[in-house]
Amino acid sequence: MAVTEEQLEQSNLINWTIFQEILMMDEDEEGFALSLIKTFVDQATGIFKEMADILDDPDQTQDKLEKLSSIGHYLKGSAAALGLQKVQYACERVQNYGKQNNFDNYNKALQADSLGAWYECCQDAFADAREYYAESKNLLSDYFQAKL
Repeated sequence: MAVTEEQLEQSNLINWTIFQEILMMDEDEEGFALSLIKTFVDQATGIFKEMADILDDPDQTQDKLEKLSSIGHYLKGSAAALGLQKVQYACERVQNYGKQNNFDNYNKALQADSLGAWYECCQDAFADAREYYAESKNLLSDYFQAKL
């Protein structure tokens, strides 16, 4: 089923103002917006694997928590540039929890008093990021009528 621009605009997954700017780039170069989305999908796949590997590793260290923060920040920026606002927010949570910063008054983060507790916060945010990513990917795949 094809997704319309109106459905994208009404979606809470996509920041329509940003995404519309990307779609306008297709006027200069047909297929440009789709190519950006495909590049993001490839990038996100690799970053999510890296995050999962860190979170699944029983050896929890401060360095690995900081690595989660760094790659969360990176993916947040890429998602923001495309208007994938829910992915952006979940990655921002990974970024901040990786710095042991409770920026959004998340209950688990309010109570986090150990490295393991911050890992749990990152795990929760990572699960949200993957869920929002899958929903966004499906929505955009239907919009572009292309396999992503």
